[in-house]
Amino acid sequence: MIETALHLADVVAHSGIRSVAIVGTAKNVGKTVTMNYLVSELSAKGLTVGLVSSGRDGEAIDAFTGRPKPSVVAPQGAWVATAEGVLGEAAAGLEIADVSGHQGLFGRLVLGRAAEPVALELVGPRSARELGVLVNKLLDLGADIVLVDGALDRMAAASPKVTDATILATGASLDMDLETMAQQLGFIVWLLSRPEHPVKGIASLAKQAVEKDRVCFIHAGRGGMQGRYTLRPINYPTVLGVEDEILERAGDAAAVVVPGAVSQAFLDSARSWAKQRELAVIASDAVGIFASKRPGVSLYVTRPLNLLAVTVNPVTSLGISHDPREMVRVISAALRDIGYAVPVFDVVSGEKSTEGVSGMAVG
Repeated sequence: MIETALHLADVVAHSGIRSVAIVGTAKNVGKTVTMNYLVSELSAKGLTVGLVSSGRDGEAIDAFTGRPKPSVVAPQGAWVATAEGVLGEAAAGLEIADVSGHQGLFGRLVLGRAAEPVALELVGPRSARELGVLVNKLLDLGADIVLVDGALDRMAAASPKVTDATILATGASLDMDLETMAQQLGFIVWLLSRPEHPVKGIASLAKQAVEKDRVCFIHAGRGGMQGRYTLRPINYPTVLGVEDEILERAGDAAAVVVPGAVSQAFLDSARSWAKQRELAVIASDAVGIFASKRPGVSLYVTRPLNLLAVTVNPVTSLGISHDPREMVRVISAALRDIGYAVPVFDVVSGEKSTEGVSGMAVG
């Protein structure tokens, strides 16, 4: 069945997901605006939203730029998680359901329900594990869908371990030149869209490998039997700083599985190694890959990320702006050109492009 998706909220509501991360490519790209739009529209559809941040968001003055920024607004009935030290006047509008015993930088973590519409600051855990636990708590309390604000440089919210899907916010603050911005965004989308290894035997073993918290190699069976693969863990919990030492132990491996961060240095070393033989690099998920360019080596993940949509902000913090329609068109076309037909929206102007997106029609 093809759904009619006129707006970003329709895409989210029709997807069947229960949690979504909103992450930004830079500061001032409209991440909070996207989040507030979804809060308002999803609530209007009768859904109870949950709100949490992977860091800190919603403060009246941007801590980095010193400029005013939009607050996160929780509608009546919404579930929220934040730190007690930043609640201020918003505390009067919350019915507190739980308070954690852990004392963080801004006090204990508070979970509550908005008794009335309330603007508040969101402060949450930065680790994927803690964030995932908090998302599940909000769902257990009664949220139909949890929106996770991915604070700057905190991509943990987008991990499949935390949320079901991701919305990527970008804008003129990434780069004022539209074509350059589209190219930069194209690489980010490519990186976030890394798939599982196409060989089922390797993909299955790779999932087992990340649970060992050790770098592992995957080898084909004896005599080059491609139907059987074996897992060989080595005594390294990370590749950081020991890139060459690890690759020297690769032997005839078909793949190397990295449970933690995959650095650009490791990818560069793997590219040199792969010139002599096929060696794929497999990360736990795309959030753990810290690459600045496409590597010359096959790159996969054990848990693919579901990139639901891209939102754009045509206005910079300095007031310089692009035409919204042109910006949506250029970005959408650039993503299609590299094989990623992702819906693109400007939630303020209403401009959108869903051309080429399967399972979606614009009425």
